[in-house]
This record gives sequence, structure tokens and C-alpha cells, in this order.
Amino acid sequence: MTVRVDLVPKSPYPQPVLLVDVFHGSLITGLLAQGASQVWVSRSARAARIKAGNRALLFGEQEGLPPEGFHYGTSLQGLERLQLEGRECVLLSPALAQALDGIPLESLLGHFRNARASIEQAVQQKIYTLVAASQGWLEPSLTNTVAAGFLAQRLHQHLGQWGELQDGARMANALLKSFPDPQEALLQSDLGKGLFRSGHSEDIALTTLISVENSPVRLAGLEVLEAKTHGLSKDRPVYGFRLQ
Repeated sequence: MTVRVDLVPKSPYPQPVLLVDVFHGSLITGLLAQGASQVWVSRSARAARIKAGNRALLFGEQEGLPPEGFHYGTSLQGLERLQLEGRECVLLSPALAQALDGIPLESLLGHFRNARASIEQAVQQKIYTLVAASQGWLEPSLTNTVAAGFLAQRLHQHLGQWGELQDGARMANALLKSFPDPQEALLQSDLGKGLFRSGHSEDIALTTLISVENSPVRLAGLEVLEAKTHGLSKDRPVYGFRLQ
């Protein structure tokens, strides 16, 4: 069994994959762990508002602040104080939404915080392809590539003598070895610099904690908001995540 890592998404994928997103993946997992029934991901603020309607909670930031009408930003700090039991949430994340285009349902969402749970579920589903979410317009993400290398290494170890690393997995693993502390990769990335500038430096530490979340997360839904119906410039897909 060959462990493959795509350093940027190469959609469409015929079978479920393990999509790696360190920051918003951690937030989605945290919201679900706090009791949210489903977390939807939108590429635009307007589509997010339409999907949320009057019932769902809106999470997102533009230039470091929640857009008009949004309830919360994207920081992991204080997440444990939110009462989300049974609530739906909608997250504005253009880069993650772009990465999800062409990702099949039942794919997994992995990161450092749910590493063990993601790998165990990937083995159960026979998922051996990892995809590092890009940071926009298919530009590779340093943070997500390092995390994909970490998860690929763990998956390879789990498979033992039956596993092989494909070239992309070797590249991600080599990059991982350049950063013995995952925090350093995040600090040097565009994402980490943005978190620091927006006052979210504590999130850098929180997103690089290893296996503190015990539940795998799966892509469970896809809904297309039609332009004609909703007055959008074009059809907008939104992607729904649930706990496994």
C-alpha cells in the first residue's frame, strides 16, 4: 500500500482522501467537539450568510475581523466556552472551500490536533492519499504540507512492512524533518505571520498540539446555492462536516 501526499489538491479524486488543514481544520473539529451538529464551509461571506439563514452560527474573518453579521471570528481561544449542542455552524474559509472542490464525500479532515483519530480512521477506510489544502489559488501551504508529512509518517508507521511512501510523501516528510517543532513551521508560514499580526499568536500553539482531539471528522454533505435562486454572481457550493 502506497502512502501518497499531494502538496496541492489535484481534484477530482475518485475515492475519499485525507484532507489536511491545520488552522480551519482545527476550528471545525473544535466546533464539532463542542456539540455542533454540522459545520459548513463557504468560499464567500454572502454565501455563508445565505446558508446560515436565521438558525446557524457564522464564523469567519476578513482582514482580522468578523464580517458584518457574523457571530464569531476564527480563533480557537475560548472555544470550550461556546454552547453549540445541536447547532449548525457556517465557516467562511475561501482557501479550504477551494481545496474541497472535487474532494469526495466521506473524505476525512486531518491536522495535528486529531492526528491519531484521523490515522486510525484512514486505516479503517483504507485511505492512503493525503491532500495538503492550499492557501489559495493552488499555492502550496507550508503549514499544511508539514502536517501532511507528519500524518503520512504516522500512517506509514501504522502500515508497517506493507506501506511505501510515494515521492510527494517523501517530500512532505523531508520538510517535516526541517521543523522538529511544528510550531516553528507555522511561525514561518504566511498563515502564522497573519495570525501573529491579527493578535492570534496563542492559536499557533493550540493548532500544533498533537492528538488532543479524539474524533475523526468526515465530509458529510455538499449543497450548491444556485445563483438564480439566491441572487449570487454564480453557483456557490458549501461543504458540510460531521464527526465520524
